Amino acid sequence: MDEDIELQFPSLTIYVQVKTRNRPLIQSDIEGALSRFTALQQEHTSGRRAGEAQFVIVSTQPPCSALAKRDLSYVSLEWPVGRLGPQTQALPPAWRDIPSAVAWCTTVAEKLPLRTIAAETLVWKLAANVALASSGTEPYGDHQFLAKNLPVLFEQFACQLHDFPELLPHYRPHQNEPAIESTAHVRVVCGFSGAGKTSWAAQTAAHSGNSCAYYDAGDTAPAALSSALVRECAAQLAGAVALERVLLPGASGLESLRALDQALEEKGRTPILVIDNAHTLPSTALEQVVRNTSCIRLVLLCHPGRTVAELEALQGIQREELCGWSVDDVAGEAAGLGCTGTIEGMERLRVQTGGYPLFVQSAARLAAAEHSGGIDEFVQSLERGIHGAVTAQEMILKHVFDSLAPQLQQAVCALSFSDVPLYRAEILKLLTECLAMEEATAASTLRQLKTRGLAQSVGGDRVRIHDAVRTLGKTRSNEMPERRAQAQKVLAEIILQSLQERRDFARIVFWAKLLSALNHLEPLIELMGEEIFHEMGVIPEVSSALEQALASGVLNPVQQFWAYDGLIFAAFKHGVREQTDKVAEWFSASERVIEQFGLSPTHRHRLWMKRMRFAAARGDKDSMMSALEQVSRDMPDRKDYRRVLAYNTAAAFFSVGMYRVAEELVSGVIGEYCEVFCISPAQVIGLKQAEPWKAIDKPSLDIDDAKHFADALDLLTMIGRKTGRRAPLTTGIRAMQFYEIAGAVDSYVRVGLDVADDHVNINDLLGARHMMEAFVLPFIQRHSMVGRMLDARGLYAVILAYSGEFNEAELQMQQLEPLIKGAPPQMQTQLAGQERLIAEIRLKGHPPQRRLREDAISRPSVAQPAPIARERAKVGRNESCPCNSGLKFKKCHGA
Repeated sequence: MDEDIELQFPSLTIYVQVKTRNRPLIQSDIEGALSRFTALQQEHTSGRRAGEAQFVIVSTQPPCSALAKRDLSYVSLEWPVGRLGPQTQALPPAWRDIPSAVAWCTTVAEKLPLRTIAAETLVWKLAANVALASSGTEPYGDHQFLAKNLPVLFEQFACQLHDFPELLPHYRPHQNEPAIESTAHVRVVCGFSGAGKTSWAAQTAAHSGNSCAYYDAGDTAPAALSSALVRECAAQLAGAVALERVLLPGASGLESLRALDQALEEKGRTPILVIDNAHTLPSTALEQVVRNTSCIRLVLLCHPGRTVAELEALQGIQREELCGWSVDDVAGEAAGLGCTGTIEGMERLRVQTGGYPLFVQSAARLAAAEHSGGIDEFVQSLERGIHGAVTAQEMILKHVFDSLAPQLQQAVCALSFSDVPLYRAEILKLLTECLAMEEATAASTLRQLKTRGLAQSVGGDRVRIHDAVRTLGKTRSNEMPERRAQAQKVLAEIILQSLQERRDFARIVFWAKLLSALNHLEPLIELMGEEIFHEMGVIPEVSSALEQALASGVLNPVQQFWAYDGLIFAAFKHGVREQTDKVAEWFSASERVIEQFGLSPTHRHRLWMKRMRFAAARGDKDSMMSALEQVSRDMPDRKDYRRVLAYNTAAAFFSVGMYRVAEELVSGVIGEYCEVFCISPAQVIGLKQAEPWKAIDKPSLDIDDAKHFADALDLLTMIGRKTGRRAPLTTGIRAMQFYEIAGAVDSYVRVGLDVADDHVNINDLLGARHMMEAFVLPFIQRHSMVGRMLDARGLYAVILAYSGEFNEAELQMQQLEPLIKGAPPQMQTQLAGQERLIAEIRLKGHPPQRRLREDAISRPSVAQPAPIARERAKVGRNESCPCNSGLKFKKCHGA
């Protein structure tokens, strides 16, 4: 009996003739096959048939002796224990009889993954199908088996209808993004639509070393969940597990799920099953899946709501939330969509959108369309609710908001005005006073908002409205201006009361914004006179409110003076050079108010002390000395006033290059503050990291004294850099510590950057990295000081390059690139110089690490500076730039 078989591959066809004989094969048995093979070979050679060809004769018996000696050229002859001609890899061995064929096929079938029937049964089923194909019986009228149909023919469960979405070309991870790997049996990853949950699951699953399967439960009936999971996901979950043990005839979905889990346990496998849109199912259906599995690790992707709350209660788990993109990634995405903006504008966009990928992308596209890509202008319009087209965020969250009961909608609006988390008692006060709720009703409302994911716990007893929801809440509140004003008034009272109990700098800034919105000028003016307030950075709402109030003429003379004083103070703190003309106008206006209304010598003293510093900043020694004479005449006879004047005088002398006089004055100031704190100057220098606060923590402590002491130490440090007579590291680090005690966050970072630079100047690169990585960068992150980020990270990149970490340094600069275009010109120049410097260090090589004592990182070295070899003399970071621009070197051509 003879059978002809063709195996067709994309570029190869194998022609096989199978000969079943009960005697040795003789020459006449193969003549017909050889003639046919010759004709086929000619067709392939002429191109009538595509690709290459191989020819094989398979026999159940060996050839006779005469045939065994024949040269068959391009034809292979195979039998159970031998072969003539080339071997063909794609074919099984030749079998002697049917039992040996069945045995071989059964052994191979047992290794077939994801089969649903026994191996021998599968072999006999295949044999029956081959018989049908040989006779041309349907469904094999064309005598063919197609490769794409083999999984069905082999009873393999290889078709998974639900699969992870296609990976994004460029995936941006969330902040503090969780890994998909976990030992937990069940996890809930929660977020509104647009948060990027599904993309997160696909990305992390693709990089997981474990088997991961995906199922979208969006259209699944609760009763069918278990059977659907087994039917759709068993193939990927089980791997090489024989599925005939799982897909039992007549078994329920839960029984099949248990069988699958047990089979996995026996194999020692713990695959991950991601169930998307799990919130569309009742918690009872999900509970059944949890109870009937132990090896399968479940990751449930949910929208906030009742299902999540019930699962948390029933399973004793806590939802995990995707925190959205960082400001770097928000800026990178916005830049990719044709937008630019300041780092502050990018941070506001991140806050308004929650950093959710879909929301950021939608907002950036709208900014590109309506504001020529200006992110700062767009976020302002978004905050005021005057943007044009509707964002994806509004469309998605509108459905959430509109589904709420009116009472919950009003609560969201009221709470949306708080820029800071509120304690539970504060939220209850806000809701009861703004919405006339009973306390029990207010507590129930808060619980419902948390259940729906609209309110988030942020540690301890504090809660805030979700960032992505706050924008919508504020927009809806614009329709109710009276209720908005009431909410802001109550919030101002709540924040003021909390500030009287404990100092919280984020709340100080928020309180200032509330005062500006409510036009409460008296406390706002008082706040502007506080030094520590200006450590919070520029708050445009506050300066704008004061300028408007001065222009309107509603302030009395004393209020006018303090308003001008606050504006001048802010200019000194955040860049007097850029506002020279305006500051001069404010000085003149202040002097007119003093003279016209006969204000006290204290007011004149304060005015002339600032005039002295202003003149010194401009290098006008004569005006500086004249102002010093005037301020000395008007100074009240008090020690604290004398100390403040001595410091400001020293700072003025330093500004005009009179370093020796400045050093004598500020050293005296430091000595006086040491007497106030009852410690010696030697003790100050010798204090360890955690000791300064313990040394000065006394009931009589005035926190402003700590700030002024830090100012004096900082000034002495700067003098030391200029004169080289003192080790700036020691006093600089102490200044940082006392700034932290005083809560002077901006000064802490500024001095920290200078201290890191000091470490570089003595080739202590480990010390420089430690200062940045352990202190400055975490401090900036902890206090959300976005405005300081570019300066700090640019310097950090240079330090990495000096340390030989060139790739990491260049990566830091690449991450900053989307933020550079929107930065101020000085910062753009500085970052460009740092980028050039990194390239130069890579080209010329980095300097060796200075040999230091073991404790040198935690306790600063006092060795003499050893400058890094460069083509030109090293210019100090705070010295004037050699290009005569009038700017510091670090702000101009240096890095």
